[in-house]
Amino acid sequence: MPPQAHVIEPSQDFGELMSTASRKSRKNRSGGKRSGNPAGRPAGARSASRPGGSAAQQPGPTQDDTGRDEAQDDTRQAGNDVRRNRNDTRREDPRLEKSPRDDRRREKAAQARAAEAARARRRQRAIVGSVVVALLAVAALIGVAVQSNRTESAPVVLPVTATGTDNGIVVGRADAPVTVDFYEDFQCPICQELESTLGPNIQQMISDGRIRAVYHMMSFLGPESVRAANAAAAAAQEGKFKEYHDILYANQPPEHSGGYQNDALTAFGARVGLTSPAFVEAVRNGTYNGYVAKVEDDASKRGVTGTPTVLVNGRQLSPQALTPQGFTAAVTSAAAAPAPAATG
Repeated sequence: MPPQAHVIEPSQDFGELMSTASRKSRKNRSGGKRSGNPAGRPAGARSASRPGGSAAQQPGPTQDDTGRDEAQDDTRQAGNDVRRNRNDTRREDPRLEKSPRDDRRREKAAQARAAEAARARRRQRAIVGSVVVALLAVAALIGVAVQSNRTESAPVVLPVTATGTDNGIVVGRADAPVTVDFYEDFQCPICQELESTLGPNIQQMISDGRIRAVYHMMSFLGPESVRAANAAAAAAQEGKFKEYHDILYANQPPEHSGGYQNDALTAFGARVGLTSPAFVEAVRNGTYNGYVAKVEDDASKRGVTGTPTVLVNGRQLSPQALTPQGFTAAVTSAAAAPAPAATG
């Protein structure tokens, strides 16, 4: 019975097929029987004569030869099947066959995706920027509307020491030869530096009768400034504005940090002797909020655009002059000149 053909599986290894074919070959060789009478030859048949007249028996193919040939055929067939299987796998998997054209196509696709992502990011930034600008514009309009309506929405109650057309709080002798106007905001850190630098000189000149200080406490930095300015006006009503003014600057919180809450403002008042129910009630109820708004409006009409702003007899000092030496020189020079009309 001839050996059956071996079917090659795609996943079968070439070495394994060769080994299988070799084993079949050995089996065929060991199973064959040696015989002087080849299979299929009639008994007693004579062999053909050799050339030269002598009869010689021609050996025919044996069973061993047949099995060996068939095993070799199986081996060759197995190799062909494995090679065919590998070629089929390469054709089915595009990753195994790459051409320069494919690489260029993939590179262009990656560049296109990167460019589209960059355009998307730029569009997003532009949208966010537009929204921010719009919100700032709306906030500015709201601020202007609130500022313009604040005087109308709150009653204007002036502290007793607020005098003059600008409603400043006056500290010092009314007949002092020099009037110094201070435009400040209790949240302004530069105002705090100014008070630390010039505070001793200012207090000494007030005590000596050399200057009449007029304080315009502004509130454009936010609700903390409004609360502090209202409390300072309540302190002025009690006759302790300068003491309260100085302690607020000595304990100034960071800007826009939610400081100057009413409890802290009343506690600062107690430290300078402001313990009356009228002071506490004015702080908690915002009694002087209308006055604070009017001070802000009056400063704007006068052309004040920032804090601190210092005017000596109506002349604004430069930032370079806001030193102990510069301030003293400005006051001395103003005292020697004709006095202008008083402000307040």
